[in-house]
Amino acid sequence: MSAPHDKEINIIVNGRPKKVPEGDISFEAVIALAFDPVPPNAFFTVTWSHGHEGGSLVAGQSVPAQNGMKIDVTETGQS
Repeated sequence: MSAPHDKEINIIVNGRPKKVPEGDISFEAVIALAFDPVPPNAFFTVTWSHGHEGGSLVAGQSVPAQNGMKIDVTETGQS
């Protein structure tokens, strides 16, 4: 029998359904879900929404993953 922390939830990354462990999801984990392989030396913009909540993530940040959460990852140029 699985422990509660082993529960998976469903999120949407760039329009594609993904299963992730319940808990926080990091900027780096989101990038890995969106791009395989991750482009070298690339910069990314990550935004998320779930219901009326939403926000953005930058390198080193995490957000609690929620069932049905939508995450958009865009490769951006260097500014």
